[in-house]
Amino acid sequence: IQGKMRDYQLAGLNWLIRLYENGINGILADEMGLGKTLQTISLLGYLHEFRGITGPHMVVAPKSTLGNWMNEIRRFCPVLRAIKFLGSPDERVSLAFLE
Repeated sequence: IQGKMRDYQLAGLNWLIRLYENGINGILADEMGLGKTLQTISLLGYLHEFRGITGPHMVVAPKSTLGNWMNEIRRFCPVLRAIKFLGSPDERVSLAFLE
């Protein structure tokens, strides 16, 4: 991960990692502006770098935030490959076969 996380974001990341390693589902429901996107990207980066799990992974987010997700992935964890999967049914089918 490129960049510096705040202490509470690191605590959130460690919590997400513990959930993953113990096979427990969870929801990161912090208030807006506290870095949920960065923490989630950091978890995916951790899985990629330290566990060799490269995906695919799916992030479901409001359409209005997709641009921010793409920018944050490129900024903080450029090793991850991200595709916006949206559009008409025909457009989504064509995206499903991209490599």
